[in-house]
Amino acid sequence: MFKFHDMKDRISKIAGFFGMVVSITVAFYLIFPTGQTQSKFAMFLVSLGIAIALSILTFKALLKSQR
Repeated sequence: MFKFHDMKDRISKIAGFFGMVVSITVAFYLIFPTGQTQSKFAMFLVSLGIAIALSILTFKALLKSQR
């Protein structure tokens, strides 16, 4: 069974990951221009994909450096 501080640490890491994904998604969504051929939903999906990829790479590098 998990101890309290282990569960609290896990929850804070998950919250940090989702916070990072949201902030990167918003940043890329505002940076990328939407032309006549691109829809806003498509740009949102591209921004979300980039944000998830960057967040995963950042957290993997962080976990690797802590070992």
